Amino acid sequence: MTVVLGLLAAVLYGVGDFAGGIGSRRISAVTLLLWSYPLGAALMTALLFAFPGHLTWHVALFGVLGGMSGLLGVVVMYHLMTVAPINVISPVTAVLAAIVPVIVGVGIGERPAVAAWIGIVIGLAAVVLVSRSADDHPLGRVTPRVLALALLAGLGFGLYFVFLARAGGGAGLWPLTISRIASALAVVPIARARGAVAAVRGRTLGIVALAGTCDALANMFFLLATHAGLLSLASVLTSLYPATTVLLAVTLLHERLTWTQRGGLALAAAAIVLITV
Repeated sequence: MTVVLGLLAAVLYGVGDFAGGIGSRRISAVTLLLWSYPLGAALMTALLFAFPGHLTWHVALFGVLGGMSGLLGVVVMYHLMTVAPINVISPVTAVLAAIVPVIVGVGIGERPAVAAWIGIVIGLAAVVLVSRSADDHPLGRVTPRVLALALLAGLGFGLYFVFLARAGGGAGLWPLTISRIASALAVVPIARARGAVAAVRGRTLGIVALAGTCDALANMFFLLATHAGLLSLASVLTSLYPATTVLLAVTLLHERLTWTQRGGLALAAAAIVLITV
């Protein structure tokens, strides 16, 4: 069940990122978050009854910490994607987002099987390969500052996964709901400071709604995956989401799939098989 839920999370994260990328071509990324986060909060609140749990101070604290960590990761990553090559930013953030929960999982006593460990390593390599695009990028080489910020974004995503998982299995969707509410509130002053408070209408609103819905549901499936199995396995499976984004870009935008990306997709399939064994 962990594999199925983790892969569902990866697919939905990939769709959400694709929609977010399209939406960011129409409006500011912060404006997109300003609208999509409240939608995700409303959706998770509506689904609370389907996954009953107990709201405690412990759950609320980890939910808020997760919301702040996730918001940090998204804001930093979106900023970097305007000043640095995505083929560097994406793999650094995605790999670190997977590594942090693996380290924490092992630290709290998780012991994946040997085949699963091989699958984890292959899965991390797959994330790097699938995320790579063409080398000829107009933004030039990556500076140490940009790389450091990419690591910060990945750390934010990794901690987000950890905080959600550590909130407790008996909390239902409360950790995710609290994190989404906290993020929705925190993004408001950021949007005001950047002058990004603006109305969204028409097709753009539909894209924003798709991004917010997929992101919220992806978080839900990841949380359920951690309840069903190991945090380390769930995080690596979820971090395969760039494969979904790449396939959507190839199918809908007719972008070319490089041989490196094809190799990454093959490795992703192998990783899934090994983790499932």
